[in-house]
Amino acid sequence: MKTNNPAAGRTHRGAAILGRAGLGLSLLGLWTSCLAMGLKVEPASVECGASVAAPAMPPPAAQNLLPDSQAARGQKDVLWAWLGSPTSRYPHTALGSPVHAGSLHALVSGPSGTLREVVYNLPFHRVFEDRVPRLADLDGDGRDEIIVVEADAIRGAALVVLGLRPQAPTNASRAKPSGQVLIELARSPHAGAPFRWLNPVGVADFDGDGRLDIATVTTPHIGGVLTLHHFRPPVLEPYARAMDVSNHRMGALEQRLAAIVEQPGHRPTVIAPDMQLRALHALRWEAPGQWKELAELKPMAARIERLTPVPDGACARLADGAWWRVTLTP
Repeated sequence: MKTNNPAAGRTHRGAAILGRAGLGLSLLGLWTSCLAMGLKVEPASVECGASVAAPAMPPPAAQNLLPDSQAARGQKDVLWAWLGSPTSRYPHTALGSPVHAGSLHALVSGPSGTLREVVYNLPFHRVFEDRVPRLADLDGDGRDEIIVVEADAIRGAALVVLGLRPQAPTNASRAKPSGQVLIELARSPHAGAPFRWLNPVGVADFDGDGRLDIATVTTPHIGGVLTLHHFRPPVLEPYARAMDVSNHRMGALEQRLAAIVEQPGHRPTVIAPDMQLRALHALRWEAPGQWKELAELKPMAARIERLTPVPDGACARLADGAWWRVTLTP
């Protein structure tokens, strides 16, 4: 990982060399060496012993969602959100298929309690290159924002935030708005070229200003850059970047390869793999504005296939079928 602190960069480069040189260590040696270095890594049972709740059944309106995608359940003004209108007009296979979504759908409750589907359609030169919408109240106004990856045929991927807003009254009925529509609230800079993609990490107050930010990894397959964004409509404003980070394997459907750890008295920490998906970073954005690597790069016994949040850390599933409990230590 490269940082904006030269001394930290020299320290990390040395740590990365040592970490990669140690890939041949035995599992016992790996476990022991991790105990006092900020990340504790221990063998675990399936899902690290956590019970996995069955996903809620999407509404009938979402039955025609994009293949291999998931509907997301909201907690505020969006009941459900999902991707639809499958199309192969942008044949990038980062997620294993050239078929992506041409529309975003939201199920909302009307004034009388009736359910209504709201649809946001993209123009022909764009698609949603994603498999699950993410819902969060980014600005604390009591409404859900929907976070999705959009791809442009010329400029590549960008992160887009959409939300429900009152529809402007028509000429025939100017007395009151005629319902709600989905509109774009903010977007990040594009990745810069066709077939350049980004993968979201999650939402947290990374810089301690009391407002939620969004973390992504831009180009996770070819020089991944962990990027933190302020939500400043109409833009998502990048304010911190770190190199040598990935949260996706090219062609894989699984997008969960990073975890955000929040502990009392500390800013949130991102646990994410390196570019080879064979070791773990623990990164925190510290005052007055620099990345802090909380542990030496931690080699794993096999390629990391999934990384999901658990209390004080993450649960890692490796390509060899093993599960490991990753804990952020004081």
